[in-house]
Amino acid sequence: MRKINVDTDSRLAITGAIRKVFFEKPRIRSPQLPEAGARGHEESGGVRMTQFGQAGHANDYKPLSLETMANSYAAQPVAV
Repeated sequence: MRKINVDTDSRLAITGAIRKVFFEKPRIRSPQLPEAGARGHEESGGVRMTQFGQAGHANDYKPLSLETMANSYAAQPVAV
């Protein structure tokens, strides 16, 4: 299990992608900005997942149905 906070990297990637759009197309309409930000975030996230060794492990886990997961959680005691 790995947990690494990459929020700052994500924010910088989103901001950088939006700034690039503003620079290249100063009169752009706002609906295209979220799309640019999302692309920047996806690129940054993919790079980080590869660097941290997370990428390529989706097939390591057996898919479980929602019902199976709900039953699993219901069977566990709740920590207070």
